[in-house]
Amino acid sequence: MNNNYQLNKVVIFSRHGIRTPLLNTLEFLNQATPSTWPTWDHPFGYLTTRGGTLESYFGHYFSLWLEKHNIKLPADNSQLFVYANSLQRTVATAQFFITGAYAGQDIVVQHKYPIEKMDPIFDPSLRNDANEFKQQVLTDFDKADEAELIYKNLAPSFDLLADILDYKHSELYAKYQCKLADIPYELHFKKNEEPALLGPLAIGASATDAFLLQYYSAFPKEQIAWGKINSLKQWQQIINIRNQYINLLCQTKTLAKHASALLINMISNLMQRDHNQVNLLVGHDSNIASLLSTLNFKNYQLPEQFETTPIGGKVVFQRFLHRTSGQYFFKAEYVYQSFTQLHLGQAIDFNNPPKHFQLELENAITNSDGFYNWHDFEKRLHFNQL
Repeated sequence: MNNNYQLNKVVIFSRHGIRTPLLNTLEFLNQATPSTWPTWDHPFGYLTTRGGTLESYFGHYFSLWLEKHNIKLPADNSQLFVYANSLQRTVATAQFFITGAYAGQDIVVQHKYPIEKMDPIFDPSLRNDANEFKQQVLTDFDKADEAELIYKNLAPSFDLLADILDYKHSELYAKYQCKLADIPYELHFKKNEEPALLGPLAIGASATDAFLLQYYSAFPKEQIAWGKINSLKQWQQIINIRNQYINLLCQTKTLAKHASALLINMISNLMQRDHNQVNLLVGHDSNIASLLSTLNFKNYQLPEQFETTPIGGKVVFQRFLHRTSGQYFFKAEYVYQSFTQLHLGQAIDFNNPPKHFQLELENAITNSDGFYNWHDFEKRLHFNQL
């Protein structure tokens, strides 16, 4: 830690912790396999007890991290602002985080709507489905496809996934009579609904998500993907499908900017306030992906993780005051648990810390201490506000 810089303002944007699978995805995943999916002891889409425990560890760690950076919140917590999407898994994530960080203190987790109603700030649903807008999205997809050569690169991943699912004995195979990767793609693009690229990527992303939740929840080995994933290389292969789906639906520029505008408004406002030195926002992986794309961060690969937006991971936007010059500087880190830490459910603290990965901005240069000029980031916030 460089003592010439004092951490002055923090906005922590967190993905919710470990949840159960989503009901709408399991309904169509049942068509992709003849096998029976494991049962869960929580409702669909809810934060699990294990997810809550890991978030409380995260909260404890961050309270220590803030103290290390000489941020000690006053007893009335007037400098702490907590806001979550109005879903059980996001509100509960914030509650468990706060319990781990400041147990016994009366801290309100703010959310705008009754539980299970999406807050527009976090909602990627389309506000515009005009044909011109749709065509720009399709153009973005084409560019991304060309750059990544996804159909060629993901072929082994789809073959592996088909074997795990026993796809050839599924309802989907009976319907399409083709390889999993060759199922037709269809863009679902309807106002007030989330965009979706139906077809192999959506099936692959949803199946991988279900397997990851089993793994992170420490299901018995024979229940995790029916015992058919036996190496980290196989995990990486199928997670590549999920990463690519998130890339297309959340990071291609037109959809990313559309989805993140209200969130960027909020972050900009929080950064400008004199109060609320520490801010916690809890949303979804789609929010993180669109936010980082719109603010023009460089592509990254998180060490010891295969996911680009790991569950429970947190993007930490930090503003520092340079003690000598009085100027403000910026740094952003992805703070997350490794693939192994999530599976083992380990407590995290300074003896077993989460991973810290510094995110880099496109078209901006750090100073000799590794910090960006604050105005480089502030301009991006202002440019992308509604």
